[in-house]
Amino acid sequence: MTPWLLLDYGDVISLPYDEEVGAEVARLLDLAPEELMERYWVNRVHLDSGLPTAPYWSGVAGRDVTEDEAAKLDAVDLNGWARTNAEVLALVEEQRAAGVRLALLSNAPHVQADAFEQVAWAVGFERIFVSARLGLVKPDPAIFQHVLDELGAPADEVTFVDDRAANVEAAASLGIRALLFTGVDDLRVALGHPAG
Repeated sequence: MTPWLLLDYGDVISLPYDEEVGAEVARLLDLAPEELMERYWVNRVHLDSGLPTAPYWSGVAGRDVTEDEAAKLDAVDLNGWARTNAEVLALVEEQRAAGVRLALLSNAPHVQADAFEQVAWAVGFERIFVSARLGLVKPDPAIFQHVLDELGAPADEVTFVDDRAANVEAAASLGIRALLFTGVDDLRVALGHPAG
């Protein structure tokens, strides 16, 4: 157990992207759902780094998307990441109750950063770091160094959990205890709370 637990959001706290929402986004862009998901991640780093959303959606659509269209797409797309993993949140609350301090580090656009300020589960997190607001994106080691500086914590006092190996490796390169998220049971064991 370390004094700080730093968690990723997408596919760790959140459930995977909602396919029904994806179908709605695809419909708004006149794309097949499969085509949307092929294009969705290609330039996502630009969106997550805080750049305007219309160019991102234009790239996904393969045509010019207006600011108004982009705002609508942002609002719908946000719902794709809104479902949370209740078992992960329960484990995180156990950690908090045991005295572990919580922070979040997410590659996400501004609209998601705003949403984090409204959700009930985020109240237990002392700090929320979002790539769009920082202008830094995982796996850039600079984003992890920024977090360490802001927390005022040495690397060995932070445990980081992410579902992407590249992000875990980048955090580990700074001396952070970094765990690849493969499921709540494995995470529970790694954090010292064996199942049942």
